[in-house]
Amino acid sequence: MIKSSRFIRLALLSGCATLVCAAPARAQSDTPPGGTATQARPSSGTPGDADIVVTARRKVERLLDVPVAATVVDQTQLRQHDLTSVANIKIAVPEISLDRGFTGSGTSITLRGVSSSALDPGVEQSVLIDMDGMAISRGRLVNDAMFDINTISVLKGPQALFFGKNSPGGVVSIQSANPTSRFTAFLRAGYEFTSRNPQIEGAISGPLTDSLGARLAFYSSNSQGYIINQDSGVVDAVRNQQTGSTYVPAAPHRLGAEQKLAGRLTLAYDNGSPFTANFKLLFSHYRNQGIQAFSEVMGCPTTRSQPGTVGGVLDPTGDCKLNNRSSQGWLSPTIIAAWPEVRKYAGGQPYGKNDSVLPVLTMNYKMKDVMITSVTGYYNYDYVTQGNADATSYSYFWSYSNEKNSSFYQDIRIVSNFDGRFNFATGGHYEHNNRTAYVGAASGSLPMDPLTGRYEADDNQQHNKSEAYSLFAQGIVKITPALELAGGARFTHQVNDLNSFNTFVNPAIVTTQLAVGQHIQGSKSQHNISPEATLTWHPTHNTTLYGAYKTGFLAGGFSNPGTLAPTSAISNLSFDPEKVTGVELGAKGAFLNNRLTGSLTLYRYIYKGLPLTSLIALSNNSLTYVTQNAASTVSQGVEFESSLRLTPSTTLNGTAAYTDAHFESFTRAQCYTGQTVAQGCVPTSGSTGFVQNLSGRAVYRAPSWIASAGITQQIPLSAKFKTSLNADLRYSSGYYTGLNLNPLSYQPGYTVVNAGVRLSSQDDRYSLAVIGRNLTNRIYGTLGIDKPGGVGEVFTVAGEPRAVVLQVELKY
Repeated sequence: MIKSSRFIRLALLSGCATLVCAAPARAQSDTPPGGTATQARPSSGTPGDADIVVTARRKVERLLDVPVAATVVDQTQLRQHDLTSVANIKIAVPEISLDRGFTGSGTSITLRGVSSSALDPGVEQSVLIDMDGMAISRGRLVNDAMFDINTISVLKGPQALFFGKNSPGGVVSIQSANPTSRFTAFLRAGYEFTSRNPQIEGAISGPLTDSLGARLAFYSSNSQGYIINQDSGVVDAVRNQQTGSTYVPAAPHRLGAEQKLAGRLTLAYDNGSPFTANFKLLFSHYRNQGIQAFSEVMGCPTTRSQPGTVGGVLDPTGDCKLNNRSSQGWLSPTIIAAWPEVRKYAGGQPYGKNDSVLPVLTMNYKMKDVMITSVTGYYNYDYVTQGNADATSYSYFWSYSNEKNSSFYQDIRIVSNFDGRFNFATGGHYEHNNRTAYVGAASGSLPMDPLTGRYEADDNQQHNKSEAYSLFAQGIVKITPALELAGGARFTHQVNDLNSFNTFVNPAIVTTQLAVGQHIQGSKSQHNISPEATLTWHPTHNTTLYGAYKTGFLAGGFSNPGTLAPTSAISNLSFDPEKVTGVELGAKGAFLNNRLTGSLTLYRYIYKGLPLTSLIALSNNSLTYVTQNAASTVSQGVEFESSLRLTPSTTLNGTAAYTDAHFESFTRAQCYTGQTVAQGCVPTSGSTGFVQNLSGRAVYRAPSWIASAGITQQIPLSAKFKTSLNADLRYSSGYYTGLNLNPLSYQPGYTVVNAGVRLSSQDDRYSLAVIGRNLTNRIYGTLGIDKPGGVGEVFTVAGEPRAVVLQVELKY
């Protein structure tokens, strides 16, 4: 890890260099060279929320006019809550959750109760992240800093037509800021007290020539973590001297520490000709203590007040409640010394990293009424995580799950803007992914391998390649000036390849592992056509009614389990595609001279084959997980959003969403640990395994009700100074955090309160702010699994606790 003092010095030097190079600013332009406007010019009335624009259909349109359920978060809201983490988007958009996982893909993204597994790195997410035009279907981005952002648009429901090959659950579109037409700069520094996190962000922006603009932005932070490790080291009661472990040292006293250092260069070209271009290059450097460090036990069976591990040994310093306290051991130095895959990172300590590079080139050529757009992107990351998977001081299960990934993406679009009755959009995309997962575990009481001197259970490599292309077309017909019919489809073809094998297996467990030298290899090819149709009516300039029939598709793939069992084969590691079909009705409007805006959406979608993953124990020394397709899942509900500018200085906001997300048919779901036949865990036909029937039960991580309310108040203090106050709350009803609906994974309903105050000069060149998130310190579970080695305990990654940020900002 980077030393804290060195990390802060680098950040401060970068910030000082930015300000020294900056020239005094004049007025900032809304439309940068080579960029797109962030706000449309109103055709009539007073500018307001009705003038927000989006590119939900890959062209600039008013949010009010687009027949898509969408929420847009602007720069004001981002600063108001200090949203520098992708996971915190849910503060501004309550219906979405981007939550850390324990291993696997790293993140589970949920929208309208629809999500994919976070445990299996072979599973792509049902909700797509679009970063500056680059489609990203994996959750590693949640670790990177979110900084110098212009807008975030959350598009709800299937978005198959315009966004790559897979977005059946929705799209989160993140647009970073573009160069300005005049020289500007800002420096923003803050300190968050709970996690002891100094952070600094800055940017310099302006023209290099008459046709070329540039922007250089950076961000750094150094959190010390907010979870207290109660363990201080224990005599090893679950291994013995033969296993190389007589004493288990404690993991760090403060867990959840993170260090982020990131920078982005943007170049925008526009010489007044039909051709414009925009290039963005993101570098992100991230370090933590492994994603396992964020977990804690949220519940134990009623017979226990402390979590336990294999053999019924109770953790002397553990507890069974969410309180930002955990009990986590490290691992015997003897085992680590003989384990090169772990020892090479921080000497085998709990450790995580994610180094990312993301260049994206967007080129536009505008003819009279047709825009041709090319987006070329490349996403490369080097990801490492290793730590305690047992959630006790004994560290009975210790694992690593590392990845190296490279993705190439090319998208071509042609969109018309004729004055007549007919318009069209067409194009296609190609992508190639090459990803290797490296997985290993020291599981249980295993002796030393006499040939290698190793003590761990197993190490494996899982090489994945995929190639996909798709073509789409949409036609739009204006039946009348106010009535529009749009219809189109996307064709997708994808090929996946897998080559998995063990590189080491402890001789004591060779019968439960795939033999070293034996490979699981295979390929699968899939194709799909996803049609959709939308009828839109604009009764007035500021009202929209629409009805849509939508479908979506997410290709299946190959599971990358933590353990390769001897029964593993290409057939049982393969999972099927996810498909969705449904309808949506929506109404949007702006009233009172654009001071009041609102939207109402009703929807019903049926998902076939959601890829869901459960963790299971094959034996006392072997863990794995199984990805299966839920046969049928229904997501239906109603959503309401509204904003009222009560006075020029007072704005009220409110949202309410009711979601009924349930398994329509899921007859072979995994039982939870300790579940009895009387509780519904029954033997399967022709198998020694057990399953439960979850048909009709609520989908995990899908609260029935989510609501929010907030107020923003501007107060002039003098001719030179002003202040702004904001307060909001977010309510969530109860939900299960675990896929198997273990009763101990149930999170009761809760309310989170956020508030802040900002004192600034009238020209906004200087400001001082205090920003509070989750001020009531409501600790809640997000994603839970049955604790490995336990008897039914559930452990989870809790949501962010109380965070208070003191922040100062300078603008030039």
